[in-house]
Amino acid sequence: MKKDFDFDDIGKRTPYTTPDGFFEDVQRKVMERTGVKQQRKSHMKLIISTVVAIAAVLAGILFVPSLRQMDEVKSSSSNTLAVDRSNGTDPVDKWIKELSDEELEELVSFSENDIFLN
Repeated sequence: MKKDFDFDDIGKRTPYTTPDGFFEDVQRKVMERTGVKQQRKSHMKLIISTVVAIAAVLAGILFVPSLRQMDEVKSSSSNTLAVDRSNGTDPVDKWIKELSDEELEELVSFSENDIFLN
């Protein structure tokens, strides 16, 4: 085989022909089918993201002041007791006072070994 083979000597011999403007026509048709839909999708994504951002800002503006007001209400109401405890001792306090020293020590040992408290 020849080492310095030249493809230009063969020439361009293709058995297939295309009509004039075929590739430009194909490109135009493809862009008509796909290009417009992609632009609409990207436009819709922009609109949706803008609406979500505006909704987040409005929610922040509307709810943050109400949270501040709730904190003010809590701080002002913390001076008063929610339950009136002036009527005496609770039943639990009475029960603890009636326990013996041994029973109290047993309760303390139970609480020291309790996995949920420690």
